[in-house]
Order: sequence, then C-alpha cells, then structure tokens
Amino acid sequence: MQILLIFLLVSAAAGLGVLAFVKPKSRKQVEQRLRRSRGGRPASAPAAVPPARGFLPRLFAWLEPHMEGRFAEELEVRVQQRLLMAGDHGTAVSTFLAQKALAAIGIPAGWLLGGGWILELTWPVVGGGAVAAAWLGWILPDERLKVLIQRRQAAIVRVLPTTLDLLTTCVEAGLSLQAAMAKVVELGKPNPLREELERTLREIQLGRSRAEALRELGRRTGLPELNAVAVAMVQAETMGASIARTLRVQSEILRETRWQKAQERAQAATLKLTFPVVFLIFPTLFIIIFGPLLLSLVLGQ
Repeated sequence: MQILLIFLLVSAAAGLGVLAFVKPKSRKQVEQRLRRSRGGRPASAPAAVPPARGFLPRLFAWLEPHMEGRFAEELEVRVQQRLLMAGDHGTAVSTFLAQKALAAIGIPAGWLLGGGWILELTWPVVGGGAVAAAWLGWILPDERLKVLIQRRQAAIVRVLPTTLDLLTTCVEAGLSLQAAMAKVVELGKPNPLREELERTLREIQLGRSRAEALRELGRRTGLPELNAVAVAMVQAETMGASIARTLRVQSEILRETRWQKAQERAQAATLKLTFPVVFLIFPTLFIIIFGPLLLSLVLGQ
C-alpha cells in the first residue's frame, strides 16, 4: 500500500513538474483558440467529438488542451516546423507536446512500478532511474521525429533530379510551370516530393502567389537543395529567364553534388575500414595461418 501511494505521489509530482515550466494562457490566446475551433461554424452546431475510452486515451485527451498555448512561442514555431519537415501535417503542436509530457510521466511511472515494487530495488536506484526515465521519455518523441525528418529528406533528395527532369520535359513541351507541376503530381509515383508539390499546388489554387508558394516549399522541407531550386525558379520567373533552362541547370548541379558526396563517402570508407581490418580481420588471419604451426611446435616439444 505504501509503495502504491509513493508511486501515485511521484507520478503527480512529475506531472506538476512538467506544467510548472509552461506559461499560463492569456485571454487573447484563449480567444484565438476559440475562433480557430469554431472555424466559421454556427455556435448552435458544434462538432461532435467521440469520447475517449480507456485510461491512457482519457489522460491524453485531458492533457492535450493544457499543452496548447502554454509553451513559449519560439518553441511552438520550432516544433511546427519540424512536424512539417517530417511530413506530419495533421498533428498539432499541442498534440506533440502532450505526447512528450505523457511519455515523460508514463515511462518513469512504469520504472517505479517495476523497479520499486516488483524487483524491490533500493530507493536511490529507483529514484535515479525514474529521473533518467523521465528525461528519456521527454526526448524520445524528438528523436523519433528527427529520424522521420532524415528519412523524408533523404527520399526527397533521391528523387529530386528525376523530378526536375520531368518538369523540364513538360515545360519544353509547352506547359506552364504550374501545369507541369500538376502533370508531375498526376503521373508521378507516390513519394515525399510529390506530396510537397501537391501541397504547393493547393496553396496556389487557394490564392497564394506562385513565388510565395515556391519559397514556402523550400522552407517547409528544410532542404538546402530544394530551397535553392525553389529560389532559382522564382528568380527565373521574375526576371523572365527560361524556366526550362533553369530547371536543367539545377538538375545538373544536383547530380554533380550527389557524385561529389558519393566520392567523399567512398574515400571515407577506407579510413572507416581500418579499425575492423587491423583489430578483427588481421588477428583472425594470424590465428588461422600461424595457429597450426604453433600447435605443432608445442606438441612436438
């Protein structure tokens, strides 16, 4: 009973500790959130939200509204940018921060339950492990998001030269840049770059200027290569230069950059192979070659 009471107190303290580092909502932020939640719907017809079932979904549903607007604006902007870079356009900042807070509470709670009650470890070990588990739970969503960003950026870089070639072919055939992007989206295989181009086309159709939409395409992905391509396309369109020639030059630059990176990796592979060759392969070869000779000398004596 005492262990259960200590577990509940530590969990509550961890939750209060997370909320202690956030700032309270202001009246202006609450009004903005209410306007966003209405979204132009009449007050008499609120959206129906299904009730959450289970302890964890209810805890998450209770925690998510408390995360919105409570952190610093710079942190929320940075988290939103990272979510866009990972291609996660449906997860709100408050949802992601609620996931971090829930992981920072749930993982140490599980450690306290398993280490203190089941394994019956000493309380210094349990307390230190709980602190480490809380820190691990807080950074795990960020690390997972980092991996998703790296995979998505690598996939975009891999298909970017081919996509530029397709855009060049469509533009040289007489299509405008927007029509060429629509054709690539229509006929291209599913990939992250195709999704970003489709999102850019939707922004243009909703009234955003083509230059702003292209610049946002470069910023949203966080890739210097794609950002350079978007800036070059905007400059070519603004100055009246040939868009097809600009796209072809950018495609050649990307392929040359990829070749240079491949050469750098090939040269670095020799240095990376030094340790396994010297400390793993050579000793094994020496044992295989000189082992029987040493055995014969020892047994012969």
